[in-house]
Amino acid sequence: MNCYICTAPAEYYFSKQFDRFGLDTVDYERCTACGTVYAQTLLELPEYQWQSVCENYHGSYRGSGDNPDDPNWHVRLEQQAKVLSKLADNGLLATGRPWLDYGCGEGELAGMLDTGIGQIARYDRYWKKEGYLQETDLIPGHFDMVISTSTLEHLRSRSSMDALARLVTDDGCLGLHTLVRGEIPCDPNWFYLLPVHTIFYTNRGMAQLFDQWGFLSSLYVVDARLWVWFRKPLNQLLMEKPELVSIPGWHIAEGFMAYWP
Repeated sequence: MNCYICTAPAEYYFSKQFDRFGLDTVDYERCTACGTVYAQTLLELPEYQWQSVCENYHGSYRGSGDNPDDPNWHVRLEQQAKVLSKLADNGLLATGRPWLDYGCGEGELAGMLDTGIGQIARYDRYWKKEGYLQETDLIPGHFDMVISTSTLEHLRSRSSMDALARLVTDDGCLGLHTLVRGEIPCDPNWFYLLPVHTIFYTNRGMAQLFDQWGFLSSLYVVDARLWVWFRKPLNQLLMEKPELVSIPGWHIAEGFMAYWP
């Protein structure tokens, strides 16, 4: 295959044996240029089988308030809600225009934001609840703030990645939580290799995606494990809010903020 981000060839990296959720051996490939890693076997599954894997995996813990593969998820969501609320309070995120939580699951993060921000639109391809948006409601360029936490690592095509980015207005922002690091380890026992994770991003790959999608500056908040991507250049952000550089645990940069080594 070719890398979804930089189009360079990807080569075999390692395999992992799952033997659960209808999976056995999953092969992983690594981009020879940007280092992005792909669960090639998962990318090749027919849609009906992939949907079954997702529903069975997420159904194994949803409703319990606990995810054994991500025990800190609720604390992290609370931190993410605090960051987004603070950015809205100081005017860096507009609250008078539509927000969307894309891949929202049960809608916990959106629920934390509803009171302070206003009603947050919710969408999830595999988890449907009353009031959630349908595919036809996802209008390109309609949402001033698109939140996508724990979603990018589940996508299976470049077109689905681009569809997410296209939802953001020309002057809007994108909030992301996914794992990004300097290199993806060649280790089948690595904790992040879950049955539903398809793409593993490097700093190099994410920086290219950031540029391709037309963003100019970014903020990373360590406690929340959250990036916020802006279409404003860094000097404009700092002119509006110079205090951004002095908040402990907040890291801001021109281009993609590559925090993790």
